[in-house]
Amino acid sequence: MIRNSSGFKQVLGTALVAAAALAAPAHAEVIGFEGYAGAVGGTEVWTEGNYNIGFYANVAGGGEGSLVGQFINGDDSTCDSGSMACPVGHAGTYYGALNDSYIDIWSNSVAAFSVKSFDAAFIGGSPVLGSYPSVPALLRLQGFLADGSYLLQDFALDGATAGGFNFGHFDTTGTFADSAFVEVLAFGLVCNTSGSCSGFNSDRAQFGIDNISLVEAGAAADVPEPGTVAMLGLGLMGLAGARRRSRKA
Repeated sequence: MIRNSSGFKQVLGTALVAAAALAAPAHAEVIGFEGYAGAVGGTEVWTEGNYNIGFYANVAGGGEGSLVGQFINGDDSTCDSGSMACPVGHAGTYYGALNDSYIDIWSNSVAAFSVKSFDAAFIGGSPVLGSYPSVPALLRLQGFLADGSYLLQDFALDGATAGGFNFGHFDTTGTFADSAFVEVLAFGLVCNTSGSCSGFNSDRAQFGIDNISLVEAGAAADVPEPGTVAMLGLGLMGLAGARRRSRKA
């Protein structure tokens, strides 16, 4: 299912003028989640501005019809705080990726883009704040280039305070920040007290995300078919089938 989500918050940045006079300017957009609430099912795809955002479970077919996430108000009123440790102190609505699910971002204008920054927080599977390590999880971005190769960048999510888990602001850096991708995945890796982190094996690698800042490249790029985007060693089983169905929806 593809939805045109005009209620999503969109912030258009100032056009970045390319050095070459004939080059197309890059456009910045911030993907937010204002005006929405409630559960999100696997393989749902939302369209915001120049981007599609897909929500998937890490199973064959992307978990169509299963719960993969929820739009949550930052005041904690729509989060099940009786069974989870929800992020606190965040203004507005964010997307909560639940049960080891992941999000998939690609441009609907068939252009490459860069990820510049985002806000994120850990969502704990237990309301007992003292049960978590100082770094409860990593948020991993996996950006795919037009040739099918990819880059990874990890971000350590903040540990619990007396009030709960807080959102942090994260900027991408180095080669990852400067690269133009045709597709970007975001998923969690849950960590233990020894500092070892893993994903897709516990349903505990949950995270909230908001204010995803994307800059579209000026030149168009060929988007590889999902089957050519190999998730080596990551176990992302659902992507290919889910993306093919979403494009036909």
